[in-house]
Amino acid sequence: MNKIYTLTSAFTSNTSGQKCNAIAAPATKEEIKRCTDLFDFDFLSLHEDYIIYKMFVYYEPDAVQGLVAFRPTPGILECANMETSRFNKRGAPLYSGIGKALIALCCKFSTDHGMDGYIYFDAKNRLIPYYQRMGAKSIFGLRMVIESDNAQKLIDYYFKNS
Repeated sequence: MNKIYTLTSAFTSNTSGQKCNAIAAPATKEEIKRCTDLFDFDFLSLHEDYIIYKMFVYYEPDAVQGLVAFRPTPGILECANMETSRFNKRGAPLYSGIGKALIALCCKFSTDHGMDGYIYFDAKNRLIPYYQRMGAKSIFGLRMVIESDNAQKLIDYYFKNS
């Protein structure tokens, strides 16, 4: 469960317009502590019960661009929280594409662990249309699911070399 993933052309630099590969790796408790000020959510509170992955540009391993906390449950991956870092939100973000790459990572992890790409998460109201464009479906309230077919599309796009 400590696999390191490479996502092809996952982020776009908003200064140069160039696409760059991203690396997703398990985040240690110490790494989460070091980047706490970059996120609105307290990922440290999930460290004991969830697997937390960090995502970064391959040539900037110390600059965490996003975090996601998830755990396998019977038949589906539960995504407790995912967030891009503060310098990738509103205004003039450093990189774009991080949120979609985090979702793709969850789908890939789900597939790799026998859950056929199925993931579920609770969306913020304003993000529901964003997730729907990736193929997520509302199942009740703010809970959304990405099923196998749409998961595979994300996996095929980001994990070309795996």
